[in-house]
Amino acid sequence: MAASQVGRRTLGESWAVGLATACLALGAPGLLLGSHHLLEWSAVCLVLLAFAGRRAHWAATGAATLAALGGLYVAADHLRKIGGTADLSHWSYVVGGLLVVALTLVQLAGRVPRSRRLDPVVLVAIQLAVGLVAYWSYEFISGAGLNPNLYGPNTWTTPFAVELPILALGFAGVGLGVSRGWRDSLSRLGIARPTWWQALAAVLAALAVGLVDVPANMLAYWLTPDALDAISAIVDKTQLGLGLALVFAVLAGISEEVLFRGALQPRAGIVITALLFTAIHVHYGATPVAASVFVAGLAYGWLRRHMNTTTAIMAHATTDIAASLPSGFARFGLLFVAVAIAFAAIRAEGYSWSRYLVPPAVAGVFLVLGSGVVALTGSAIAWRAFGVAAFLAMAVAVAVVCDRGRACWSVVASQHSSRQPSSTGRFPGQVRRGGWHCRRG
Repeated sequence: MAASQVGRRTLGESWAVGLATACLALGAPGLLLGSHHLLEWSAVCLVLLAFAGRRAHWAATGAATLAALGGLYVAADHLRKIGGTADLSHWSYVVGGLLVVALTLVQLAGRVPRSRRLDPVVLVAIQLAVGLVAYWSYEFISGAGLNPNLYGPNTWTTPFAVELPILALGFAGVGLGVSRGWRDSLSRLGIARPTWWQALAAVLAALAVGLVDVPANMLAYWLTPDALDAISAIVDKTQLGLGLALVFAVLAGISEEVLFRGALQPRAGIVITALLFTAIHVHYGATPVAASVFVAGLAYGWLRRHMNTTTAIMAHATTDIAASLPSGFARFGLLFVAVAIAFAAIRAEGYSWSRYLVPPAVAGVFLVLGSGVVALTGSAIAWRAFGVAAFLAMAVAVAVVCDRGRACWSVVASQHSSRQPSSTGRFPGQVRRGGWHCRRG
């Protein structure tokens, strides 16, 4: 027993090492050295050290000191570049680095009463947020974020190299291995088994977010056409096939939602979390497309608050998957999936298929199939055939449903005189089904 407990504890404390090793193994040579990935993994270690600082003063002091040294190095390095041939966009890093140092000095100077000092984890979280804002500001001011020449084609290792550090930071953000075990960490992150209704909410949210992209792209075409061309060039240059896009979509949905909606939102709120979520998408710049990402962050945040993080993960992954498919096919495909999940949810609640939903659902299936054919072939002739089929199928469904309804009602009416209803108004052994009292068979 003791050995098993020690084994589980060791596993909980060494998860970050395992993810870092996987990231290094799946990434390109030299991935960590001299890249922002090194800063991401340093942030993971810094957050874990800050959690240890809640119990040990030396750990809290060490986390704050390391953050200040990092901020000082960044500020000094970019200040040196400003003195050379670099442009003034480096001032964002200088200001951000100095602000990180200032936060540490205020915390450790002794002028702030101990009762009013920031929690070590909160302090590090604010410092990391400052660094993220400085990073976005530099990419925007310098134009590097919208420069297609600075991006290379993605490979099958890219999704893991990019998303694993974000996932690790999300786990670190709840103190996994330091103050919480796996079960408590998943509970704090809002990871739970989803219901059918939550899956339906995720698909509907993905549909809504996809609809927001339409006016966002139109506004970007009118207001920032050059930036929109750069975004399109970056997407075309970095994507290599549908399979890779799907892998990236799933990993991004899991990793980014675990960090932002799972770990950060319960402390920072929906709006601030959505802003920071938008800031990591530097390749959208300050365009209406970036505004649509902010709206998506608000939608995922609403799902997290009223449901759980798992629902937000499904919505995010579904949105990214739909973005990887042809627009018409993706939207009608999501509608088809939503109808299927709705029926599954109704069935899972113990009810039979509602006769009020069967006719429009049957017609909807034919319309979705017809829309898919139109989107794939580009020919509108399929609309006629599938439209007629939808009308006929709906008519047949109505006839069948009404016939079954009359038969069901006649059975109940014949038994009404010999059986008394219960206190709920229903006969024993019966369940409400689509407006009729029918016997459970």
